[in-house]
Amino acid sequence: MTGRSGKGTFGVRGLALCLVFGSALNLSAGDLRLNEIQVIGTHNSYHTAPDAGARLLVGAFSKRGAQAWDYSRESLDKQLDAGLRQFELDVFADPEGGRYAKAGTAKEDPMRKPGMKVLHVPGVDAGSTHPTLVGALSSIRDWSAAHPRHVPVMVLIELKDSADNPLWRKPIPFDRKQMEALEAEILGVFGRERLFLPDDLRGESATLREVVVGQGWPAVDSLRGKVMCCLDNEGGHRSLYLEGNPSLEGRVLFASVPRDHPAAAWMKRNDPVDGFDEIRSLVREGFLVRTRADSDTVEARKNDTTKRDKALASGAQFVSTDFPEADARFSDYAVKLPEGVVARPNPVSDSTGAPEGEVE
Repeated sequence: MTGRSGKGTFGVRGLALCLVFGSALNLSAGDLRLNEIQVIGTHNSYHTAPDAGARLLVGAFSKRGAQAWDYSRESLDKQLDAGLRQFELDVFADPEGGRYAKAGTAKEDPMRKPGMKVLHVPGVDAGSTHPTLVGALSSIRDWSAAHPRHVPVMVLIELKDSADNPLWRKPIPFDRKQMEALEAEILGVFGRERLFLPDDLRGESATLREVVVGQGWPAVDSLRGKVMCCLDNEGGHRSLYLEGNPSLEGRVLFASVPRDHPAAAWMKRNDPVDGFDEIRSLVREGFLVRTRADSDTVEARKNDTTKRDKALASGAQFVSTDFPEADARFSDYAVKLPEGVVARPNPVSDSTGAPEGEVE
């Protein structure tokens, strides 16, 4: 089993218990489909908090930023070790290299090389455990290769090209060419066989929606060791990505669309309080949903678990947080599944009767 594991010797008694009960447990849990589990993930999974000097700039740039951005991540492989199975990456196009590099960085610095970059706000909140997309995805790939029985990992990708910081060079727009360059980097890291793509879900059906509300998602066991990538953007970016392929034919990323859209499979619903009933409805209908348990460090500072508890009870398959572990500076607030499991049967959509407990 991957993820968290106990220390010490297992013992004869433990082995006997597994022999007695393990078969029945695996029979039930093994029937779970992808939409019938729930995992925890992180928001801005690459982010490192600005240091003391940078916080002054952050405070001038954004009144809420000095507090909202005060959280840091470990590398993605370490987050996977800790049991997290969903990540979010903010991606900037950099076809020539160096566009987001700090002055004075060496030529061999990854930020100087051509390729997609991963950061929050250029020049202001740019700390990243994985400054390049290839580096971030490679961390997931290498961990996955060493833990091939893990449940599918979802990577949420937000295309960033707005001029949030007027003091920095304007980002490269994500036109179709840059979107295809992004896909090429993803395929270059994982290869076709390590990814779960929209075409894999659709099969011979006409649309993704037809499969989701009809035959349903594949079994988790058939997708172990796989990665699925999703487009965080809506609006114009989403429209451009769907142009010419309304059911995501030939595309690498799933897209968040209305439930009646041909590409409807996965959806982003970030507010589990006001959106609680809608999320449960979507989950019951068969769709995958990502929601957030907290934002801007607000819940952690108040030790307010309202949003977290709603997120977990909503049945959203991917619950994202800035606090997979408590930050002692703020409170005991943290987001985990019961008993600290990596993945559990979904509290809303599980149709197998699988016992509460570890799915991975």
